[in-house]
Amino acid sequence: MSPPVSFKVPQLKDEIKIDSKSEVIRRSSRLLPDHLKEKLKEEKIIEKDPDISQLNEIIFDGKIYYTTDFEGCASLCDQIISRINKHPDSIVPIGFDLEWPFSFQTGSGKTALAQVCVSKNTCHLFHIYKFEKLPLAFILLLSHPKVKLVGINIKNDVWKLSRDFKEFPGQKVVDNNCIDCGPFANQVYKRSCRWSLANLTAYILKKRISKDDKVRKSKWHILPLSEEQKTYAATDAYVSLILYLTIQQKQKEIEEKDKQEDN
Repeated sequence: MSPPVSFKVPQLKDEIKIDSKSEVIRRSSRLLPDHLKEKLKEEKIIEKDPDISQLNEIIFDGKIYYTTDFEGCASLCDQIISRINKHPDSIVPIGFDLEWPFSFQTGSGKTALAQVCVSKNTCHLFHIYKFEKLPLAFILLLSHPKVKLVGINIKNDVWKLSRDFKEFPGQKVVDNNCIDCGPFANQVYKRSCRWSLANLTAYILKKRISKDDKVRKSKWHILPLSEEQKTYAATDAYVSLILYLTIQQKQKEIEEKDKQEDN
């Protein structure tokens, strides 16, 4: 038998380095083939998630339209639908959220409040707790072919509404009118997170959204709502809309950059 052949294995020094301070992955391309060198140039900086407690609070300071009666809800929804029908875009995003009372003894109560944020400056609060059924205009608004309800775990809110009001077409709205900002953000920002509204607001907007239990777990079914409750509720829907618009803008910038590079 021939004696074993000895040889030296080259040391691939510094092939992969991780700088814990900047959270940037770096690789030496000295020993890599050209196609891998090019790929490494495209590596992204891994952003460190912000410390929410250090961020400034985001609060909706626009116009809040608050209605507690069936006719008022129907009238406002008719007005919104009229504007949507005249809107030049084929998709009209609406920040959407619900509030309901909760008890550790009885669990989740009936939906009390529906928040509809139609622009950066306008939010509608519909107190629907005492409604035996939803106004037709309210249903037509949420299921309008142009409308996309945007928010975090938005489909869960739609299912909740359909359980509390049997005439609401939950399946239709889930299938055609919902965009969840969590998966949308993961797609655009190349993340794989299960986002809460607070965490996504911190990551995308670099702002802190209030989740004060005193308000969040308050008696949403009792009329009238306090100014603190109104602002809290409107802010949730407002932030949902701003998150969607910000992610959408980021997506457009990435697509435009890719087109320029292809050319």
